[in-house]
Amino acid sequence: MNIIFQYANRLHDRGHDVVVYTPVIPFNLHKNQLRWYYLKYQVKSLLKWITAGKNKLPSNIYPYRFRIKFVPIMHNMFVRDADVSIATSWPTSYPVHHFSSSKGRKYYLIQDYEIWNSNTKLVDRSYTLPLKRIVCSKHMQNLLKDKFGSDSKLIYIGLDRNRFYNENKVYNDPPVISFQDHSLANKNVEGAIYIAIKLKNEYPGLRFQAFGVKKYHELPDFIVFTENPDDKTLTQIYSTTDIFLFSSKYEGFGSPPSEAMACKSAIVANRVAAIPEYSEHMINAIHTDPDDVDGLYKGAKLLIDNPELIRQISEAAYVHIREFMNWDNSIIEFENYISK
Repeated sequence: MNIIFQYANRLHDRGHDVVVYTPVIPFNLHKNQLRWYYLKYQVKSLLKWITAGKNKLPSNIYPYRFRIKFVPIMHNMFVRDADVSIATSWPTSYPVHHFSSSKGRKYYLIQDYEIWNSNTKLVDRSYTLPLKRIVCSKHMQNLLKDKFGSDSKLIYIGLDRNRFYNENKVYNDPPVISFQDHSLANKNVEGAIYIAIKLKNEYPGLRFQAFGVKKYHELPDFIVFTENPDDKTLTQIYSTTDIFLFSSKYEGFGSPPSEAMACKSAIVANRVAAIPEYSEHMINAIHTDPDDVDGLYKGAKLLIDNPELIRQISEAAYVHIREFMNWDNSIIEFENYISK
């Protein structure tokens, strides 16, 4: 959602008339499956929206300068005529595909292979719809081409430099290690917990910090957990972290390591998604084999045993990621592409 809001805000700032539509009746992510369950869910969502009055947007929504409009469903009759319509996830790709020509050129912003909690057949089919596809990593571009024969435009996302930065890095001895808790299986949080326990047994003085929207896993007592951190708190967590563990098995892009890099944290990350695209092993990151259960342990141990390497990688990462992930460049490239 952050990336969608970043694009919408920046297009608005460049003079475009941007409206983001959100359906009151949620999409059935398991279409042709669990029909009664979703009917009940949709009715509940509609009633909740009706009784919410004016406070329909969540209080912790990302900052926005564009218009947000609620509609019953995503359909021609509820969406204004436009020059461009952009689908932002696989469920929205189908209504955008069926929009009339008055809704403008049709695009599909793809940030991940969204097969979680969904009808996989419909997810796969969405990548073959006649929409102009925009992806955020070479990894996703290759996946769409190899798996579905679909071409796409690669535009790397940017990094909010006003949000993620660290001008006064203080390195800890012994190091502070952090990771993100998450509900999705591909995040492999169990793997991160396993590594944390193994490192703590070998280096008792290590401190560990975890964060997430909520606590999804049972964490050892020695791990401090921060629930749903706001922007300032998340930046503080990254900035006070010496080593950031990224245990995911697969991703579309993989943003947390880039955020940690921008706050001068040395990342130890599985070599998946865009990790090898925006970082270089032993230069500004430590890459590990996602198939090696002890890969993250080996990478973290290398840094723990070589404190100066933590400093070298952190400083190099800070400079590199702020140049590589530049929103000014990204939005101009995005604007030029959808204006054709």
